[in-house]
Amino acid sequence: MKAFLFALVGALALTQCLLTAPLAGEGPGKAAIPGMPLAAPAAASSKAPAMHAESSAQPIVLAGSSTVGASKPHYMATITIKPRSGKGTGARLGSATKGYKVWGTGKTSKGYTQIKFLGRAGWVRSNQLKRLVVAKYTAKQSTVLRSKANGGKKLATIGRDYTLGTVDNARNKPRSRVRVQYKGKTGWVALKHVKKVSLGKAVGPGARTYSDAAWGAAVSRNISRYCPRITVRVSHRKDEYYAQSSPRRITLSRVGHPDPSTAPIKAVALHECAHIMQFKAYPRGFSKLVRHAEKINPRRDGYGIEHLADCMSDSMGAKRSGRLADGSTYYTGYHGKCSSAQKRAAARLIAGKRPA
Repeated sequence: MKAFLFALVGALALTQCLLTAPLAGEGPGKAAIPGMPLAAPAAASSKAPAMHAESSAQPIVLAGSSTVGASKPHYMATITIKPRSGKGTGARLGSATKGYKVWGTGKTSKGYTQIKFLGRAGWVRSNQLKRLVVAKYTAKQSTVLRSKANGGKKLATIGRDYTLGTVDNARNKPRSRVRVQYKGKTGWVALKHVKKVSLGKAVGPGARTYSDAAWGAAVSRNISRYCPRITVRVSHRKDEYYAQSSPRRITLSRVGHPDPSTAPIKAVALHECAHIMQFKAYPRGFSKLVRHAEKINPRRDGYGIEHLADCMSDSMGAKRSGRLADGSTYYTGYHGKCSSAQKRAAARLIAGKRPA
């Protein structure tokens, strides 16, 4: 019983270690990057500075986003761009840093794309731009993604409350369908089944896309290689994550995490799966592993068993930190790199053997 209670209390410590900036499911993070303010679109068109950048003593370098929003499509620079009046030739209009967002004119030619830059039309290499969504829609009900504007074959079923992006917002002639992107596929959905939402809303499942049972089942599938037939109990308490030794199951909070397959939830699930594997290796006398885990813990912070679970989750493919689709950063676990001794202990536990 002492072992069981320790496992519960120790695992609960993880509740304070799933951090996002902002949390998964919130809007995109906005870096405060200083840049030269742009004039309103109308003024920019009539009073754009005549930039001959090669000879300019103070070339304009922009960061952030363009305010010119009258044309489509929308792009983001993947490296520093230096638009010119011609395709690889002509006057340089200035430069913009990686991540700068611009609107295009819709014209492309021989590997170049024309954009609006300081109220003027400029050309940059197409491979220096990433196309961005120009509108987003949330499904009001379950709907079908079709291959063609007039119907076509079924590509996928989209669950209700799922938010979709579109890079062109194209409509068919009766204006009954709109072209969208869904999990790497491009297809058409019925406009009557979706509603237009803010560009700030994250693409992906919403709070009502998965039932608790479906959300938990998806997490179970993600960890089934290492923890088959382990029940995932879904919690609606923020940041509640823990493993139980009797009965063997894990509890994960879905608050702020509508998608069960995102990297943070996978990482937390694998961490708790690691505890289940620890319980299996030490069905009695779990305190022995606790002592050994702290002995090989270079941080000496009292969380040796948790750091060992992190090392096990790393070996099972968890990504304990990274960037989400909305540009925010997340961290899970108890942080810190794994020592060689911790890696060896983790490998033995994953193999069902005792390291101590």
